[in-house]
Amino acid sequence: MNVILEAKEQIEPEFKTFTENRVKFSLKRLFWLVRKIKVKYSSVAQAKTGCNQNCIIELQTFDNRQIEVSITARDRRTALEMGLKKVYKHMQKALHKAQKYGRLSNHVYA
Repeated sequence: MNVILEAKEQIEPEFKTFTENRVKFSLKRLFWLVRKIKVKYSSVAQAKTGCNQNCIIELQTFDNRQIEVSITARDRRTALEMGLKKVYKHMQKALHKAQKYGRLSNHVYA
C-alpha cells in the first residue's frame, strides 16, 4: 500500500509521519485490498465558519475501483480522522459487493 501526501503549503515532518501511520492503522484490516492512497490537504478560502481545512482522500483498490472522500473540518487532524472513517465504510461496501458478485479474486497479493 502506497501512501502519497500532497499539500499546497509546507507540512511538518511529524504531521506527515502521523498521517501515514494513521492511514495504515485505520485501514489495517483492509490494507491488502488497497493499492494506492492519496491524501491532499488544502485550506478553504473565506470560510464563513470555523471549518477551513479540507482533506481529500483518494483510494485505488486492486480491482481498479476508485473511492474519493472530501471532508472539511476545523483542523487537519480532525478532517483526516473523519475522512478515514468514511473511507473505511466505503471500502467495506466495496469488499462485500465484490465478494457477492465474485469480482474479487481469492488470491490478491499486496
